[in-house]
Amino acid sequence: MHFSLKLIGEGKTYKEVQKIIGCSAKMISNALKWRAKPETRGRKRKTTIKMDRRITRMAKAQPMISSRMIKDSLELPVSTVTVRRRLCEANLFTRIPRKVPLLKKRHVQKRLQFAKEHINWPKEKWRNIFAGNTPNPSPAPSPEKTSKMVSEEAAKKMQHLSMSGH
Repeated sequence: MHFSLKLIGEGKTYKEVQKIIGCSAKMISNALKWRAKPETRGRKRKTTIKMDRRITRMAKAQPMISSRMIKDSLELPVSTVTVRRRLCEANLFTRIPRKVPLLKKRHVQKRLQFAKEHINWPKEKWRNIFAGNTPNPSPAPSPEKTSKMVSEEAAKKMQHLSMSGH
């Protein structure tokens, strides 16, 4: 901190500081002004830190949501491009859902047959099957739920197949 600023901070007048340091009043005034203004460059941000956090939180909660939907639901006073920029700053980049062919009846039957043949598999193996089967893998289900899910899924598929006459 500059010595003149320290003296002014202690309650001394410009005249007293002038005599102590041996400089002009203008120099003291310039020193005070220079310190008071922080240097800013570039354009001011349209979004606040709070807005940025809300944008990021929403995108993490719903990864496939569009920037327009984020803007509209949060009622942001910025463009969709700005929303995308804020997401990129948070390392959340655009995603396009993977296109996969629809399952045919033959595929469903093969899956059901596989599930019946391997119903006694350990839960860790079923986790691998479930995780590798989805385009955006979700966390693996708990071991208690895994065997229940397999048997419920098999029962539903068997019921569906018996109703359709195949």
